Amino acid sequence: MICSFQLAIYCNSLVKSIMVVYIPAFIYILNSYFLDVIHACIRQTLLSKVIYIAFKVISLVFYYLTLILGVPGNVFVMYVAGLMMKRTVNTVGFLNLAIADLLCCLSTLYYVTESTFNENWPYGSIMCKILTFIMVITMFASIFTLNLISLDRFVQVITPVWAQNHRSLFIARLSCATAWILASILSLPFMMLRETGNNKTYCRLYRRNEEHFELYGRLSIIRFVFGFLVPLICITTCYGLIARKLGRSHFHSGRAFRIMFAVIVAFFLCWLPYHILLLIIMYGEKSSSLVAVAVNPLSVSLAYFNSCLNPVLYVFMGQDFKSNVKLSLRRVFERVFSEEGTQMTHTTQSQQTHSLQTQQVI
Repeated sequence: MICSFQLAIYCNSLVKSIMVVYIPAFIYILNSYFLDVIHACIRQTLLSKVIYIAFKVISLVFYYLTLILGVPGNVFVMYVAGLMMKRTVNTVGFLNLAIADLLCCLSTLYYVTESTFNENWPYGSIMCKILTFIMVITMFASIFTLNLISLDRFVQVITPVWAQNHRSLFIARLSCATAWILASILSLPFMMLRETGNNKTYCRLYRRNEEHFELYGRLSIIRFVFGFLVPLICITTCYGLIARKLGRSHFHSGRAFRIMFAVIVAFFLCWLPYHILLLIIMYGEKSSSLVAVAVNPLSVSLAYFNSCLNPVLYVFMGQDFKSNVKLSLRRVFERVFSEEGTQMTHTTQSQQTHSLQTQQVI
C-alpha cells in the first residue's frame, strides 16, 4: 500500500516536471529551430528577390544598349552592303546577317514593354506569337548565315579552283533563302506554344498540361542542337581546316579571319548562357532551376546584345582602329565586306603552284 502510494507520488512529480520543465523546453527548442529556419528562408527569399531585381535592371541596360547601338548600326550595314557596294557573295552574306541582327534588336522591344508594364503584356495574343516567332527566327537565321559565311571561306581556301568556277551570286542568294526557310520552320512550333494568359496580361509559354510542357522541353533541346551545338562544330571544323591549309601566320594576319573569328566568338559566348540556363530550367533539379530562373533575364539580354555587336566588331577588327578613324564609316564597311578572302586564296594558291614548279625544275 505504501509502495503504491509512493509510486503514485513519484508519477505525479514526474508528470509535473515534464509539464513544467521538459515540454516548455522542447517547445522553446522547437520554436527556436523553426524560427531560425523561417528567418533563413525569409533572408534567402529576400536575397533571391534582390538578385532577381538586380539582374532585371542589368538586363534592361543591355536591352537599351542593344536598341541604341544595334538599330542604327545594322541599318547602316544594310545601307552599305545592300545599296552602296557592288553585289558580291560576301555582301550577300553580311547583308543577311545584318537583317537578322536588326530584327533581333527590334524584338527586344518585347522585353522593354514587359518591364515598362510590370511584366504585363497589353498587346494581345497575336502580337505575342508574332514577336516570339521573330525572336526565334532571328537566332536561327543569324547562326545559319554565320555557317554559310564560314563554309564560303572554307570552299575558297580548300578548293579554290572549284570556288572560282562555281561560287556565284545565285548560289549565295539561294543558300541565304534556304537558311531563312529552315529558320522559319524551326521557329513555328515556338510561336504556336506561346499564348497570353491571366486575362491576357502575360505572354508566356502556354502550359496546358504536363505533356505540353514536355513538348516545349524537347523543342528546347532541338533549338540547342541545331541553333548552337551543330553550328559550333561545323564552324570550328571549317576554320580549323582553313588554319591547317594556310598556316598559322598567314591565317591570323588576314583581315577576313580577324573579323569572322571575332563575330563567331561573340555569337557563341553571348548565346551559350541562354541555352545552358534554359536546359537547366527545363530538366535540372529544383534548386538549380530556381537559380537558373533568377539568372535567366540576364542571359536573355546578353543573347540579344550580340545582335548589336557585329557593326562594332566590323569597325574595330577590320583594320587598325587608328586607320579606321581616318576613314568614313562607309569606307570602313566597304573594306570589311570586300572580296579579300578570294584574293587571299588566289594569292596563296599561285604561291603554292609556283613553289611546286620551282621544285620540279630543280
